[in-house]
Amino acid sequence: MRGRDVAPGRWGMLVVVGAMLLASLARGAQEAPGDLRMNQIQFIGSHNSYKKAQPWVWATLLRWLAPETAAALAYEHEPLAAQLDRGLRVLELDAFYDPESGAFPIGHVQRIDMASHCSPLRTCLEQIRAWSDAHPRHLPLWIMFNAKDEAIPRLPDPVRFDGPAFDAFDAVLEAVLGDRMIRPEAVAGRRWPSLEAARGKVLFLLDEGGRKRALYDTGAARPMFMSLPETDPRAAILVINDPLAEGDRIRRLVAAGYMVRTRADADTVEARQGATARREAALASGAQAVSTDYYRPAAEFGQDYVVRLPSVGRCNPVATVQVCQLAE
Repeated sequence: MRGRDVAPGRWGMLVVVGAMLLASLARGAQEAPGDLRMNQIQFIGSHNSYKKAQPWVWATLLRWLAPETAAALAYEHEPLAAQLDRGLRVLELDAFYDPESGAFPIGHVQRIDMASHCSPLRTCLEQIRAWSDAHPRHLPLWIMFNAKDEAIPRLPDPVRFDGPAFDAFDAVLEAVLGDRMIRPEAVAGRRWPSLEAARGKVLFLLDEGGRKRALYDTGAARPMFMSLPETDPRAAILVINDPLAEGDRIRRLVAAGYMVRTRADADTVEARQGATARREAALASGAQAVSTDYYRPAAEFGQDYVVRLPSVGRCNPVATVQVCQLAE
């Protein structure tokens, strides 16, 4: 049946215009707006990114002695480069300090959970550097660090971090990736660079408070951001791990220009249950960095629980009204 109000000769023009409109909308959903800033995106990362499966002997012993702890440690990751190839843009490394060698071994729990895809710290950073060199337009990477020195009953006491240890840590960061850092002083007052300017760059974050943060916070310019209280005028990045309990706070901070890291799951709980409420809360919160242990489906638990975005990153649902998918 012919259209009653449109002349036959105009159908072709309408088809062309409609196709152009659809193509424009598709481009708008895929391309990053030119004025987008690096805090106006959202992306996925991994928690304890270096971690291999716990050695069988220790895992078996722990299941007998502390089954809840054993369950919480029952996850593992791919090598760092494979995770980056999958589109993850947040990595977390736990570093111990060995003053005899001057190196920083990478691992989770002294002796019983130290199997790592890379160690020491320099090796991990060199792997990240090699991947970054091969992908010069990647979205900015977050590399988070925990300085591991907690004493655990019946395990060897690790060497405690002190001022010289943090100085040596900084020296490794500078030696391997100093030329492509996004530095804290460059974003004073949360003046985040454009996404275009941040491509190919790396941001370092020390996820510590208390004594260790006080040791690092010397007043001098340092390569790592610190997770400072929001009341500190230097605060730019906050780690708020529970989006269910603190989703409103995360949204408020993101809207105010802070960058936030949160977790979509923890201790294998969500993966074992197939529970998605925490994942959905994390993504909806606007936290720029959403970390998970399950960027692959949790098939080992008979679940399809997984944390993914349709692309590597997207326009942040809280920090901007723009809609886009980011492919690099």
